[in-house]
Amino acid sequence: MNTAIAHIPASWGEPGHNNPPEPTPFDLSKQEIDDLYAEAQNWLDGDPITTPEQAEAVDKLRNLLREAMKTADRRRVEENKPFDDGKAEVQARYAPLIADTKTTKGKAVTAIALCGEALLPYLKRVEEENRAKAEAARREAEEKSAAAQASFRESAAADLAARERAEALAAEAAKAERAASKAENTKAHVHGGARATGLRTKTVVTVTDETAFAKHVWTHHREEMSEFLASLATRLVNAKFSGLPGVKVELERVI
Repeated sequence: MNTAIAHIPASWGEPGHNNPPEPTPFDLSKQEIDDLYAEAQNWLDGDPITTPEQAEAVDKLRNLLREAMKTADRRRVEENKPFDDGKAEVQARYAPLIADTKTTKGKAVTAIALCGEALLPYLKRVEEENRAKAEAARREAEEKSAAAQASFRESAAADLAARERAEALAAEAAKAERAASKAENTKAHVHGGARATGLRTKTVVTVTDETAFAKHVWTHHREEMSEFLASLATRLVNAKFSGLPGVKVELERVI
């Protein structure tokens, strides 16, 4: 630990000779923080603080770093202001058209949602109709396949006419199988643009027995549960809840 009192320059970024460019606010803050950081490297060399003078010097350095941070942040805000103001103005103009937040829904977003709500019953009906057609086609294919197999079994090897009927039934069964497969793969779609609109599967999870689920999580996902409980306990204690069962609150001295 350096035994000298930390020497912190009173001002930063003084213009040098030969008329150099005027330093920008960023240049000023960079110089201030770089100098303070270099000073910190001199003091924070791994040796412990042993004297009041050393403690005062390090505390002074710490406070100067805080002030430099505040100044840098103020300069950052000032430098960003024209961009922030411009961005805010653009956002405000576009919000009524395309905003999609919890508090604001633009006209396009609202209209898209209503179009979806209007299409949903139609697409569900088409899907049901397609499913019914696919089931009928599958039954027909299975019946024709069974009829063809029975015809082959019943036809004598020397009965050419019977074998021809069996082959014809087999061809019809194959055609019916293709039709059934096509029907089963037919989706409910609306082609009103470059991309078709169709139904998709959405996973909706509902906890029906919170106690049973909590026991499962505690048994199989203990680490995640512990992190969640610790976070919840901290929020409750910070909100002035006291006497929480199973929670120990200690006061720790920190800088």
